[in-house]
Amino acid sequence: MAKMPLGDKASRVLKLMMGMRSPRIASAMAAYGFKDSDLQEGWALLHAVGRVKLDANGIPTTDTNTLAELDAWENRWFPIASATLERRFPAVHAQIFKNLSQTEGPAVAVSVRTFLERFDQMAQGTGSYGAEGKQARDLLVSRGLTESVLNDARTLLENVGKIAVSKEPVAPQDPKIAEKAENDLWAWYLEWSQIARIAVTQRALLKQLGFMASRSKSHAADDGEETDDEVPVPPGGTAKPTVPAAPNV
Repeated sequence: MAKMPLGDKASRVLKLMMGMRSPRIASAMAAYGFKDSDLQEGWALLHAVGRVKLDANGIPTTDTNTLAELDAWENRWFPIASATLERRFPAVHAQIFKNLSQTEGPAVAVSVRTFLERFDQMAQGTGSYGAEGKQARDLLVSRGLTESVLNDARTLLENVGKIAVSKEPVAPQDPKIAEKAENDLWAWYLEWSQIARIAVTQRALLKQLGFMASRSKSHAADDGEETDDEVPVPPGGTAKPTVPAAPNV
């Protein structure tokens, strides 16, 4: 069976993390040691994987108002930036919009964060952006994409999972680093998704976490990668490992 694509993995992680921010789910998970620092670790690992194109279908829409504002920001400024750069700075356009398109739901946080990081690199003339990057930045500012407008997006991102928008240039990753980042992210997901399936019992909340309501076993993908309706099984364990009693949601 084919290995699960990185975009699919990132989408599942995003679903899980957004669900973990529900007070009822967070309360149930706290009984098993899940803390805010664990949630922030998940965001950091997702960030480290790199900018990936996520499929927004089926991702729960928590923090609806903030996400709607972020989506409106994306809908306004992505087309303006794209149209401006595509004609006048095609090489810059190709870099800043590589594998980047308008999205919806929680995935919009990833697309906007990616745009902001690339914008900062472009504005500094980092790497292959060179002098054209600074010229492109000045042109976009004249079109209204000012630092104030960029800061509006950064503020919204801070309110959605506390995603930190780094201003530091991001060095290109070699395949080994990228593979490690992907493996670390997936290991985080497998650990907490398994615990979540024990801590959370309500079908609606399980769906909010991105799980199928059914807890039946299904076929698994390669390398321990699970399908939506699979209950992860630890090595040598059973589908429902013995755990200390804790309040369930």
